[in-house]
Amino acid sequence: MKNPNALKWSDLKTGIFFVLGIGFAAWLGLAIGKNTNLFSGVRTVKILSRDVQGLAENNFVSVSGKKIGTVSKMNFVTSHDSLFVVTELKLKEEYAVLVTRDAKATIKSLGILGDKYVDITTGKGAIVKEGDFIALETESGMANLTGSANKTFEKINELLDHLNNGKGMAGKLLTDEKMGKELAETVSSLKTTSAELSTLSKKASYGEGLLPKLLNDKSMATNTAETIERLNQTALKTESLMTKLNNEKGTLGQLSSNPALYNNLTQTLSSLDSLLVDLKSHPKRYVKFSLF
Repeated sequence: MKNPNALKWSDLKTGIFFVLGIGFAAWLGLAIGKNTNLFSGVRTVKILSRDVQGLAENNFVSVSGKKIGTVSKMNFVTSHDSLFVVTELKLKEEYAVLVTRDAKATIKSLGILGDKYVDITTGKGAIVKEGDFIALETESGMANLTGSANKTFEKINELLDHLNNGKGMAGKLLTDEKMGKELAETVSSLKTTSAELSTLSKKASYGEGLLPKLLNDKSMATNTAETIERLNQTALKTESLMTKLNNEKGTLGQLSSNPALYNNLTQTLSSLDSLLVDLKSHPKRYVKFSLF
C-alpha cells in the first residue's frame, strides 16, 4: 500500500518547472527593464566624467538621434585624489560597429527639463572593443544658454535695484512724484502741439488764404516765383546803384564825398535861382526889343 504522504514525481516536476518559470520571468523582467535585446549580443564601452549631469541607469544611448543601447551601470572611482564616475554603455552589437575609438559622447537632455541620454558622434578611427573608453564632451549649447540666462537675470536684478532706489531717469520717474507730473504735463503739451500742427497742416492744404493757394494753385505759385525773381533783380540793381554812389570817381560819388564840389554846386544853383527871380522881376534889363 502506497504512502499518501510520499512525494510524487509529477508533483516534483511541477515544482521544478514552477521555480524555473519564476526565475526566467525575473530574468526577463530585469532584461526588459534595462532595455536590452534578448536575442542579440551587446558590447560595453565606458565614459569617464566628473559630473554625469543627472544621467541615470537605463537611460538610452543614441547615434545621430537613433537608439543603439542603454546606460547599464555607474560607479564611482578615485584617481589622483579626484572623484570620477565611470558609466558603462551597453551597445547593441549590430550598431557597435558605428562607434569608433575617437568617437565623442555627449550627455544631452530631452527638452529643457527632460530625461538625460548619451548621444555619440562617430569618428574615423578603429571600431571600439569590449571595455574601451570613449571621450565625453559637455553640451556647450546648454551650458552657454544657462550662463546667458544667469547673466540676464543678474542684469534684471540690477536694473530693478536701480529703479527701486531712484537711480537714473527711470528710477526718478518711479520715485519722484513731481518729476512724474512734469513729464505728464510735457507729454500733454506735446499732444496739444501735435494736434494744432495737424490742424494747421490741413488748413494749409485744403483751407482758404494765400498759403493754400500757393500750395495748390500752380499758376499763382508761378506768378509768385516770377515776382520774387523781379524783386531779386531790383535788389541787384539797387545794390549796383548804391555801389556807384559810394564810388568817388563818378559825379554822384563826388557829390556825396566831396564837400567843396557840393558847396560850389549849391552856390551855383542859388545864383541861378536869384538870376531867374530877377529876370522875372526886371525883364527889360536882360531883353531889349527894337523894330528898327
